Amino acid sequence: MKLTKSKLQNLVEEAIKKILSEREKAAHNRYEANLYLSIEQSKEIDRTEIMNEMRAIPEVTTVYREREISTSKSTFVGEYIVRFILPLGVDSSHYYNRELKPRLNSIRGLKIQRDRGFEEIGEA
Repeated sequence: MKLTKSKLQNLVEEAIKKILSEREKAAHNRYEANLYLSIEQSKEIDRTEIMNEMRAIPEVTTVYREREISTSKSTFVGEYIVRFILPLGVDSSHYYNRELKPRLNSIRGLKIQRDRGFEEIGEA
C-alpha cells in the first residue's frame, strides 16, 4: 500500500486527536455529592422534570436517589447522589458552594434540606 502525502497527513492528524482526547479525559476529576433534598408534592411539580433539571446543571453527570427519608402530603425528602466532573485545577469547593448548590436551590419545588458534603471519587 502506497501512502500519499494526504493519507499520511490524515493518519498523523487522527493520531494527534486521539492522544489529545486521551489526555483531556485524564485531565478531569470526578466528584460525588450527598444531599438530602426536599421536593414539593403537588400537581404542578413533576419529580421526573426536577431530576432532568438537576442533570442539566453544567458539569453534573449523574443524579440518582439513594433512599427515601420521609414522605408527607406536601413534600418528599430523599437522599440523593449528585456526581459531577471538573477539569483539573478547578476549585471544587467553589463549584460546589457557588455553582451547584445555588442552582439546585433555584429549581422550582426543590430545596436542599441537608448538605452531607462531597468527595473526589477519581479521575475521569
